Amino acid sequence: MAIKRAYHCLCLAALLRAAPTEAVMLGTVNVPKEKFVVYILIGHSNMAGIDYPHSDPVAIPHGWNYPIATKQWVLAKEPVNSKTTGLSGNGSGGPGMPFLKAMAAAYPDYYFGVVTNASLSSTCRGMNTGNNGSGLDPSDNRYWDSTYLYNQIVTAAKDVQKDVTLGGILCMLGTVEATRTNATVCNAFSDDISSLARFFRRDLGMPELPFIMGEYEAGASGSFAPTLPLPAIILSQIKLIPGKLPFSATVNSQGIPMLDDHHYKADKGQPEWASRAVAVIQANKFFPTGSAAISVSAPRHAAAFSGPWLRTEQGAMTLQSGETEYRLDGTAVGREGAERGRPDISQAKDKRLSAPQSKAQGS
Repeated sequence: MAIKRAYHCLCLAALLRAAPTEAVMLGTVNVPKEKFVVYILIGHSNMAGIDYPHSDPVAIPHGWNYPIATKQWVLAKEPVNSKTTGLSGNGSGGPGMPFLKAMAAAYPDYYFGVVTNASLSSTCRGMNTGNNGSGLDPSDNRYWDSTYLYNQIVTAAKDVQKDVTLGGILCMLGTVEATRTNATVCNAFSDDISSLARFFRRDLGMPELPFIMGEYEAGASGSFAPTLPLPAIILSQIKLIPGKLPFSATVNSQGIPMLDDHHYKADKGQPEWASRAVAVIQANKFFPTGSAAISVSAPRHAAAFSGPWLRTEQGAMTLQSGETEYRLDGTAVGREGAERGRPDISQAKDKRLSAPQSKAQGS
């Protein structure tokens, strides 16, 4: 009996060794799943980019993009003065290119990709009734569960998920809420963003997927100035997110060079934001390495977390017990021990979608 059991173990081990490794062809290179880390980029015009003359047209071998329209991995680049050929297809000169290059420099043994549909004038939940540069109906130009933008980006992420390691979500939202919605929407912003992150985690089967949120643009001016009532609310709301959402952090925006009243410069501001996002990933141990990089499905109502993003050094975080309190160079990490289930989001009774709006203009 012992010999037979040993024989079965040897056979099983041989089968496991022979099992094909999940991988994806990037040009002529077959890259294993655990070596190709992909980030989901969502947000408004600052994420899409509007500084077209200073877009980055230079590709690198380890930086890739998955255009929503073509559904094929291509080397990431953004031709100068071309809005429609940027990473998202909706702009150019955002943080995507410098982020890919910064990650490749920080982790030279890995390949990196982005999946993005960042859209001008987009919001999280409340509808924009002011200036809208997206070409979409305001009800579609949101990232709330089951809306057009949400379904589009989740579908794309699922398309690639089996062949890549999803590293996290990078988000820039809030300036549209701060200038083209109302106080009700703004005061619920941290709850709405936290729910949005949970929708992604639920639909991708990754309850620990890191969520990295850009803080309100500190250098904004005019009707976007952070000292004004609604922008001030959004600024403070964003800083509440890590306290409400586990596995999340914020990117400090102080001192980032501005292009105009609410956008970063493509050649200076966006690279600075991207470098700070990489620093957040490193400081919080959000980068998936080794066997932990392989994503696995988890129960929708997980009671606690453990696994890929265990952080045990500075700002000690014990995922099993949910103890978290961390802040370094303006970043923060969530304090919560359990992922919550999907909240009731019946839009039919959501008064925030149609409340009187503020009328500041912008993209």
